[in-house]
Amino acid sequence: MPKEEKTPLTPRSTCPPDNGGVCAVCFFGALSIILAACVPLLMAPEASERVINSLFTFVTVEMGWLYMLTGMGSFVLLMWFAFGPFSHKRLGETVEYSTFSWIGMLFCAGVGAGIMFGGSIDWAYYMAYPMHGEPAGSLKAAEWGAAYGMFHWGPICWAIYATLAVPIGYSYYVKRIPILNISQGCTGLLGDSVNRWPGKIIDILFMTGLVAGSATALGLGIPIVAASISSVTGVEHSFWLEFGTLLCVTVIFCISSSLGLKKGLSNLSNFNVLIAMGLLLFVFITGPTLFLTDMAITSLGLMVSELITMATWMDPMNSSGFTKDWTVFYYAWFVAYAPFMSLFIAKISRGRTVREVVLGPVIVASLGCGCFYLVFGNFGLHLQLTGQLDVVTLVKTVKGATAIMAIADFMPMASFYKVVFGAVTAISMATTFDAVSFALAATTTRKLTPDDEPARWNRLFWALSLGLVPTGIMLIDGPLSVLQTASIVVGLPVLVVIWIGVASFLKEYRQTGWVEYDSAACTPRDQ
Repeated sequence: MPKEEKTPLTPRSTCPPDNGGVCAVCFFGALSIILAACVPLLMAPEASERVINSLFTFVTVEMGWLYMLTGMGSFVLLMWFAFGPFSHKRLGETVEYSTFSWIGMLFCAGVGAGIMFGGSIDWAYYMAYPMHGEPAGSLKAAEWGAAYGMFHWGPICWAIYATLAVPIGYSYYVKRIPILNISQGCTGLLGDSVNRWPGKIIDILFMTGLVAGSATALGLGIPIVAASISSVTGVEHSFWLEFGTLLCVTVIFCISSSLGLKKGLSNLSNFNVLIAMGLLLFVFITGPTLFLTDMAITSLGLMVSELITMATWMDPMNSSGFTKDWTVFYYAWFVAYAPFMSLFIAKISRGRTVREVVLGPVIVASLGCGCFYLVFGNFGLHLQLTGQLDVVTLVKTVKGATAIMAIADFMPMASFYKVVFGAVTAISMATTFDAVSFALAATTTRKLTPDDEPARWNRLFWALSLGLVPTGIMLIDGPLSVLQTASIVVGLPVLVVIWIGVASFLKEYRQTGWVEYDSAACTPRDQ
């Protein structure tokens, strides 16, 4: 790698024009695509479901290998970031958030309700597949299923999340370009074109992928909250209950969004992390503690020892469908979210080193996600193995949210537990979509300095718009594959955007080294 005294790029190629206001092309371009996706769901739900399922099959069968390679590539890249030549460099000069708040926002923005759903019953879906030569439903397959849950929310997927965090943070805090969007991270390849149509297309693709990924998270989380309400109160679990739940969650993250990151999202994330930790501790203490401990050690050991195998297993011989149905789905979901999470990680990581920015998601957030699988998931597995509840059969006959509530019936103070579980799920969704609405608003804002936030009306507009796609998905009452496809199909072009950003950053670093820029003149500082 080059030394840092090399001649930097010219200021003209790195400093966009200061026009202020909102970028109409990105704003209306992304909105048009969202409406184009929602109208068919609402007007022709049955035909839409058929199309969605066809797309799911095509993408996972033909392109699954690409997502698997992306996962490995992202992990290797981030390890180089963490231990390479600029691992000690800082993104800005002053740390903006405490470590607890930083981890809380990082975790809550990244997991949403997906971890509440998957952490509880993913293993039950997995046991329907033969796993690495083990018969479906066998005890060894159960061990693999428990390990795969941690793997799917583990280091490789969080590496996908954080792939662009350093390039974006470098552009925003080091080069001091007062624009927070994905296209600015592609300056190394696109030059001035990042401020014209090529850059706009990149940002629109990012926004579209983000909305699709958000639809998946809402589509998983809303039924859980609705099921908890129905189970405790006896109200029928219907479309209207789910729709009302969606409205309530939307109100929560609209309020949080209107308060901004420091007063809204930061405090809400801190609160949610504390409640979630309390809930995990409650299950661990009142549940089968010894079994949970033993399975935690076993699952963690299996995942660590077989990490490379799990990351590259395409199952070409048996073609059980597990890889395309689950591993590719999760990878594609993280790909669809990756530009958003990278942007958000960069935004909240002011003053932190590159190593912190990389290892925070890959290690700390992975361990946090693993706790949900080790406690919630293994509690359900214990019910299965002891014959108290056939969860594997249950997930085949009812929706996942109903199965989660059936598991909750075996907890002490079951009604109270369901209320808290539903509340954590709702707040998790609210924190995620508060961060999402911020990212969408930031992308459509022409100029945004590190001390500023997008206009409140802009944040609120996107917060409200995020409810459109999941409303359509709830209306067609589609299976889990509908949610999977929303991420996978839209995530495919987003994948291209990710690697354009990586290539741009590496090209620029090769030419200039790590160069600090003055904010006023947008010119390199003297080295």
